[in-house]
Amino acid sequence: MKRSFRSRYLIRKNRLKNHSAHICRDCLKAVGLLGAIFFLTAGWIYAYNCAISSSYFRIKSTQVRGCRELTEKEVLALAALKPSQTIFSVNIKGMARRIATQPWVKTVAVAREFPNRLVVEVRERSALALCKKDEGFLLVDEEGLLFKELDDGDDVDVPVLTGYYRDGHMNQQLFDKTMLLMKTLSAAQSFPTLQAVSEINGSEVSGLTVYTENGFCLKLGFGNYESKLQRLLPVITALNKKDMNRGLLNIDLRDTSKIYVEGRDVTQPLARPVRKKGLST
Repeated sequence: MKRSFRSRYLIRKNRLKNHSAHICRDCLKAVGLLGAIFFLTAGWIYAYNCAISSSYFRIKSTQVRGCRELTEKEVLALAALKPSQTIFSVNIKGMARRIATQPWVKTVAVAREFPNRLVVEVRERSALALCKKDEGFLLVDEEGLLFKELDDGDDVDVPVLTGYYRDGHMNQQLFDKTMLLMKTLSAAQSFPTLQAVSEINGSEVSGLTVYTENGFCLKLGFGNYESKLQRLLPVITALNKKDMNRGLLNIDLRDTSKIYVEGRDVTQPLARPVRKKGLST
């Protein structure tokens, strides 16, 4: 049986009234939730502002660790801390980026120590060699990175690499071979160790030549550096017996079947006369 128009009207009216009540309750809940979020956010902002401005968290000391070539004063200058800053108001990522612009810095980490101290952990590069470029020298680290020009503030005592730059361009292939040789020398347990080397010269024609502190010129050519250097031990033993280990000698190890030893011209200048601050050629 069909419902009358009046009954259908009343049913729709009741439905609308019920929906309206639900909508009003939902709106009130949403307004309440937004209000709670607003007050909580405002409370957090207020608490944060109090914290960053509180004298309790004001930085009283900054500890710098890991410096060898750099000084604590140099690191703090790069950190650029402002007076009366708190540990919360410091942008530690920005501070780390500023410190990392120093060429000696390999990695840096900045941390907060509550309530009022910053700790800066610096890991510096280790200078493995100096590479001659034009009239100057570039410092080379253990990974083969040429990370800065040598200046009067750098007190280093490392071998010099020559012959790798021509007209301002590096022979990268020759340089990479030299890095392999230096790793071999670093791991050596007997002469020549890396500490005994004053210079390594690279040549596209004759290969690598090592000059030692005691005046030896070791011609190694290309490749098989470890085995060639191992063949040097009996030669050094024989020279020690003849008391010739302090002379200027050319020792050619390029021929795998023979070793040639001859005296060097005493008028021949040392490959590297000075290895300290203000190094010059």
